[in-house]
Amino acid sequence: MKNIISNKSFDKFCYIDEKNNMVDITNKCPIELCKNFKKIIKDDLVLDKSIIDIPVEDIYHYIIEKTYSTPSWIEEVNFNNHSKKKLIIAFNKFFFNKLNENV
Repeated sequence: MKNIISNKSFDKFCYIDEKNNMVDITNKCPIELCKNFKKIIKDDLVLDKSIIDIPVEDIYHYIIEKTYSTPSWIEEVNFNNHSKKKLIIAFNKFFFNKLNENV
């Protein structure tokens, strides 16, 4: 699954298979994490598998895991643009790892 597509509200996720069919994978995606992470970055959330191998410090992975396990904490945080870029990388790595666990 290369290109994951979602609607703006993160209620539906799909990908386009090799025959150009849309395959619904909503039930395999961490939907609440996506919704909560979008609140953190306050921008459009892009699902991009091509960036998951870019190294980021462990703290960014910890922040994503904390957002996944304790979503209420996001009301207390604010990140600068540099940190948001690293969080997006860590988020995508977490998202695709979760997706692969559920396939």
